[in-house]
Amino acid sequence: MAKLLVITESYPSHKNIYNMGFVHSRNIEYLKLGVSVDVLSFSAEENYTFEGIEVLKRNSINIRDLAQYDCVVSHAPNIRNHILFLWQSFKYIRKVAFIFHGHEALKINDYYPRIYPWERKNIIKNWSQDLYDYFKLKIMRLSINHFSHKLKLIFVSNWMKDNALKCLGSINTDKIYIINNPINQAFVNQNFNADCAKKGDFITIRPLDNSKYGIDLVVALAENNPQYTFTIYGKGQYFQHLPKPKNIFHISDFVHQKDIPELLNSYRYAIMPTRLDAQGVMMCEMAVYGIPMIISDLPVCHEMLDYYSNCVFVKNLEFHKIKLTHDYIPKPKAVAQFPLVKIFNSAQLAREELNIFIGTE
Repeated sequence: MAKLLVITESYPSHKNIYNMGFVHSRNIEYLKLGVSVDVLSFSAEENYTFEGIEVLKRNSINIRDLAQYDCVVSHAPNIRNHILFLWQSFKYIRKVAFIFHGHEALKINDYYPRIYPWERKNIIKNWSQDLYDYFKLKIMRLSINHFSHKLKLIFVSNWMKDNALKCLGSINTDKIYIINNPINQAFVNQNFNADCAKKGDFITIRPLDNSKYGIDLVVALAENNPQYTFTIYGKGQYFQHLPKPKNIFHISDFVHQKDIPELLNSYRYAIMPTRLDAQGVMMCEMAVYGIPMIISDLPVCHEMLDYYSNCVFVKNLEFHKIKLTHDYIPKPKAVAQFPLVKIFNSAQLAREELNIFIGTE
């Protein structure tokens, strides 16, 4: 039986079942395909089992035992834990794969949008971030080149790959692959119900206080379209600093992923703007589910969702100008009408990853 060691900064537990759940969902698919999976979690204080996956703390692993694994898979590798561990144990490792999800391979201050005005701008913090990123990317590049004869790189989108390689500079490997994050199966097993009773027009599910999620863009669209209601689910202090239009309703709740499909059925449309995403998994889930949706006109959004006729792309600078009409907003579309390759199917993507980890790719 093939065997993987997946290393990650944290992992779901019975105390926090949502902690890096996107890693756990992959591991469950590997198990279904007959592959044994252990997890090294750098934040684990004790060994435990979660839904059939053995989760190990750092000091319980003898690096000499790593040869038992066909591949060591590092999710969002950082230099503090992942890279240090791999340098210490590399001669005992048969194969290694890095899966890049975002900030770990980017210059933060070059990519992440400006903070909201009420958040304190810290020049020292910005300078220290630039300094950290300089060494982070230098060490990452050095490590990739050192590990290259055993290493494969996976990016969750072409956008992520292109920009990570731009930041990393010259690396000595051509073993580079694009595999999207899978979506939760609940969004595939059923379709958006356009005919049931609705309690509002637009729904947004976003953290409020990170400017990359564009709550200000939702507000701008709402102000320009008072005939529609906009309901925002998510925690944050945005409306403690700026006025809330009368047609916006804020529900300060965390919505569990399993509850999102039913919640979407209570609204006619979704609006999910972004200023930065490596993929935008929730946006992809909503698109597959079939709810008509307004999203940002960014390259990564087109890469993920150009197949989806239930999506309208709006430039972020245009949100305050748009006048919504029923002709402007797309119609719902059933999952079955989308090409299978673009449904972000978890089993299919797991097979692709395993072929890279332990196959002939």
